[in-house]
Parts: sequence; structure tokens; C-alpha cells
Amino acid sequence: MARTRRIKFTDRDAFHHVTSRIAGRRMLLADPEVKREMLDALERTAEFSGVKIGAFAIMDNHFHMVLQVPAPAGTVPEAEVLRRYAALMGAKASLRLESHLRNLRAKGDSLAAEGEIARLRARMNDLSQFVKTFKEEFGRRFRRLRPYTGTIWEGRFRSTLVGEAEYLRRCAAYVELNPVRAGLTGSAEGYAWNTVGAARRGSAFAKRCREWLLSVIGHSCGDSPLDERALTRRIAQISGGKLFGSAAFVSEMLGFFSEKVRSRSARARKVKGLGYASHGWVLAARLEKAA
Repeated sequence: MARTRRIKFTDRDAFHHVTSRIAGRRMLLADPEVKREMLDALERTAEFSGVKIGAFAIMDNHFHMVLQVPAPAGTVPEAEVLRRYAALMGAKASLRLESHLRNLRAKGDSLAAEGEIARLRARMNDLSQFVKTFKEEFGRRFRRLRPYTGTIWEGRFRSTLVGEAEYLRRCAAYVELNPVRAGLTGSAEGYAWNTVGAARRGSAFAKRCREWLLSVIGHSCGDSPLDERALTRRIAQISGGKLFGSAAFVSEMLGFFSEKVRSRSARARKVKGLGYASHGWVLAARLEKAA
């Protein structure tokens, strides 16, 4: 079966809501120790990839994130590549890589050394590469904790391109309220494994996530209240839609990505109390078959 193409930018900053489920919806993430490893893997992968995390919620069989993938600001210097690699894999692994690069250059094989660095650069500032690296890093950790050999993840991750700051704020609140929707807690702050709850319990990473998000949305949104009643129901357009934002943003992006997705009925659809989302995407393969 054909699958929809990923909606993402490679040449400008972009905000996304990302979610992915465990295969068979098994409760592989139920153990707090597993959640701690996932949170650490998330922090390290974000540092390596150059991605900014604004909100997260780690549930027992899936996760949600709101994040920004910044556009590459030129070529990442080799020293920065090595620093990020150390953040992901640890200081010893980074030292081994540095030694390997020195040996290659000492043998006169500078092209091979540049190729090693280029492969690492290609994994940065890209949504798909970020999620792939995160899942791989978590998978290694999970298998150290559990004698598990099967597939961990269920298919592809879902991603929604999010528009202006106000809609980024609503999407982040929707993510943090996920445990409330699941009946696990009476408030977002009462859950240990979302941004607000983890920050309240002393997580330095969660605090940095919240500070960064506030720096992005604070001046634009002011103190306008959120419609928590709307946010505490499941909203398919945010959980698995392609676009979420104002009517102008969704319409603009529908036009921008129309060639890539080849939709003939896509339009901005109102999400009551929250904004607008994409509606009516048609798979390119299905259009070709119908033609």
C-alpha cells in the first residue's frame, strides 16, 4: 500500500507534533526505569540532532513530542559535530571517533575522514533522522534492560506541521494533557513523565524544554487562556493530521505542498475551539490509479 509523504521543510525552521506507538500497543514503556531511559535518550538525541524539544509526554505504549527542527545554518563545523556526537554516544565513543579520523588522515585518506563527518552531519537538522536516531538510541537502552528481541515500534511515526506560536502553545498543552485524557491523573502537573510534571519534579531537561517553549510563544500569546475542555478530548487532526494552525497557515501549506502530495480535495478544516487542520489528503498512488 502506498503511504503519504512526510510533510517537512529542509530549508527553514519548522515546528512539529510527533507521535509513535509501540508495536501491538504493548505496554513496553510502563516501567519508570524504561521511561527514565527514554527521557535521557531524548535529551541526548535532541542535542546531537540540533532539535529543540518544547513538550513531551511518555505514556506506557506511545510517546508525544512538540519540537522545532531548525534549518541548517551553514555547514556544521567538525568540532561541533564531535561535540554533538559525544552528547549522544558519550565521551569515550567520541574519543574513539577522533582517533579514527586522525588515523585516516595520517594515512593520507582525508576523503574517508570527511565522509565519516558528512554522514554524521546528514543526521542533523532533519525530522526523520532525528526520530530514527532517537528510536535507535532508545532501542539499545531498552534491550539492555529487557531480554527483548522483537520489533519495538509500530510502523512509521506520525508528524503534524504546526503553524504560528498560538497553535504551537495549544499543541504543547494537548500533549501535556495526554495522561489526563487517558485517566491517569487529574492534571497535567500530576503526571511524572510529561514536560510540566517532570519539570515540577526537578528534571533539568524538562525545565529547559519549558523555558525554550515559553521563549518562543510568550511574547506572541500573552496571557490568553487555553480552552482546556477542548484540549482534554482526543483530536485526530492534532494526533495524526498533516497540518495544524490558523486557516491562513493551513491554506498556505496546502498550496505549498500540493505538488508533493498531489491532493485534489485538501482544504482547511475547523477544529472546534482550537484552530484549523488539514483535511482531504489523497495518496498520490491512489490518484494515479484512478486516472
